[in-house]
Amino acid sequence: MMAGMSMRNERLKEVIREEAAETITQGLSDPRIGFCTVTRVSLTDDLSYCTVHVSVLGDAAVKSRTMHALQDARGLLQSRIARRMKTRTTPHVTVELDESIERSFVLLDKIKKARESDPDGGRPSPQSGETGPEDSETETEESGGN
Repeated sequence: MMAGMSMRNERLKEVIREEAAETITQGLSDPRIGFCTVTRVSLTDDLSYCTVHVSVLGDAAVKSRTMHALQDARGLLQSRIARRMKTRTTPHVTVELDESIERSFVLLDKIKKARESDPDGGRPSPQSGETGPEDSETETEESGGN
């Protein structure tokens, strides 16, 4: 029975994500809303609360304006989600800023800079026994492709 509830929860999260994304990009005409993407949806097991996580492109001021506009449009967002879900109750919708994409770009940039600052450019040393992408291609060619 638990697996069935989990599948239902996943399906409902996808429905909510699709409806939230469509409503935000096409159904809201608030000029405060910048370029944003619905990244994921969290939904409680009892379906009473859901959180729509959005990523906003821009500086802190753009993010703040967009999040205020989305908070103001929460009622419309919730009613559109309710119409699409076709369940007896509708979860209470909250909208949160998701900065995980931005954090991953910062982390990738730090890794890139760290590799560039290495004397060997971030390549593994021959003594370490590690093979990089170039080494593995050479080994494959030398062994006859197998």
